[in-house]
Amino acid sequence: MATRIHHYEIEESLFSAGPSTFFRARNEMLGHPVLLRRLTVEADRAEDARATFFREMRHAAALHHPNIQRALDVVEAEGFLWSVHEFRTGTPSDQRVRTTGPATIAEAARLGSEVSDALAHMHSRGFVHGKVKPSVVLVDEQGIQLINLVKSADLAAGIWPLRPAVLGFSPFTAPEEFDGRRPTRESDLYGLAATVAFWLTNSYPRGGATVDEAIERVKAGAPAIDLLALRPDLPKGLADALAAALDREPFQRHGSAASLGTILVETHRRLAAEVPSGFETGVHLLPTGSIESLQILGRHGSGAFGVVFRARPRDGDELYAVKALKPEHRQDKDARERFLREARAIQGIDHRNVIKIRGVGEEGGTPYAVMEFIEGPDLGTLLLREGALAPARAARIAAGVGRGLEAIHLEGIIHRDLKPHNVLLAPGDRPIIADFGVARSAASARLTMTGHFVGTPAYMAPEQFDDVPPTFAVDLFALGAILHEMLTGRPPFAGKDALSTIRAIKESPPPRLPADLPSILSDIVTRLLQKDPAARYAKTTTLAEDLERVAAVLEAGRVAEGTAEGAADEGA
Repeated sequence: MATRIHHYEIEESLFSAGPSTFFRARNEMLGHPVLLRRLTVEADRAEDARATFFREMRHAAALHHPNIQRALDVVEAEGFLWSVHEFRTGTPSDQRVRTTGPATIAEAARLGSEVSDALAHMHSRGFVHGKVKPSVVLVDEQGIQLINLVKSADLAAGIWPLRPAVLGFSPFTAPEEFDGRRPTRESDLYGLAATVAFWLTNSYPRGGATVDEAIERVKAGAPAIDLLALRPDLPKGLADALAAALDREPFQRHGSAASLGTILVETHRRLAAEVPSGFETGVHLLPTGSIESLQILGRHGSGAFGVVFRARPRDGDELYAVKALKPEHRQDKDARERFLREARAIQGIDHRNVIKIRGVGEEGGTPYAVMEFIEGPDLGTLLLREGALAPARAARIAAGVGRGLEAIHLEGIIHRDLKPHNVLLAPGDRPIIADFGVARSAASARLTMTGHFVGTPAYMAPEQFDDVPPTFAVDLFALGAILHEMLTGRPPFAGKDALSTIRAIKESPPPRLPADLPSILSDIVTRLLQKDPAARYAKTTTLAEDLERVAAVLEAGRVAEGTAEGAADEGA
């Protein structure tokens, strides 16, 4: 192959996609790098391909927007068609998600706002893109580039109907296009929402495990995925806006690409405001007593009081989680004490089922804790995605949580807010108890949020709603509620609101599990959900042992009627 095309010197091949191969090149006349695309043309459709190519390049050259890949030049040489673009070598966003997992909400909102801005520019010129999907959004350190303008160019030229290859149906194609309707701005809005939803969930907009299955679900009129079920941390306003844009009918899609972009911008700004000064991506932290600094890689998630970042040592590859107090709570002495107490409560515990604290520190008046980084979802997210778990799997996870409780109870610590979202799942379904923000020593004075009870109602023991000191038994009740949810897909006392949930916990008898579930598990769940703390288990160790015994029985397929040996016997 020639090393020079026209006045462009080819430096290296970058990647290929279909009939196109991309190269890094240099403009010999001006000296700057460019992205050179070589299009291979099949002989039997050379004229048609040539007309399509130049139509697309003229269209791209007319669009002046930083987030739209623009054509700078075209060349015919060596039997190929070549286009020249600004040098940016972003990664297709679908590839990023499949490689690194769903994006953070802040990142998805930022990138989505850039796509919406590019679409709004096209719409203001009277054009539609027509093929918005994750693979046509390239992402690099500068942001996004919207590529693949063949369909847009043909539509702008008044060509309709389009050739099947140009139509390019995908799981992200608006439903009306499958009915033969011409794509519109509302179709682009659908594609934008579907793309953002994919970034957030790694799921197709209407479900499906494969591309073909996902397309068939669109054709069959399947509902859009439940974004809040898959990403419970998603702001409801953004979830509602995305859901509206994913409506099957174009006239039911509220707003425009520009208005959805406004919501995405606002979401990103709000989440970015959660980042305390000194914790921006790229900065280095030096925890107290450490000789090795940690570099912040980006925001990972947040809770009521803390925001979590991914971090890596300056000279290492191991990931850590850095949890910092949110800026709005920095001057709140009660919140600060609660945050620091989490680190103090578990820093001395080294157990495979309890989150490990690697260090603590303070940066610009903001306290933070360095913890192990857990690859995997939390149990709450897993249950939202999969629903009820197989009894053997549920029993094994519960057994691990039981061992974690045993470890913290031996240190005299009561968690007080054990719930599915506070149980992280490491590879192999190993549960890890986390978020000790409201934990307390069994011997300490009561510390609560002023005027409020502490905990999450659906998993709280009846005595937690009364003004009495909690005991280890409240964590056992919570584990019973979690185990019930793992087996049935819902908490045992789920009311329509917090007050009805509390009333059910205090007044209703423990619900029995369905008759088709193993009675050995049903017996343990019923015992853990007793109103009287003394009627649960006297020792967490005994509970953990019973759960392990039951898990082993179920995994071996030796389930029989009756209770597991020792399940009704407290032991010494």
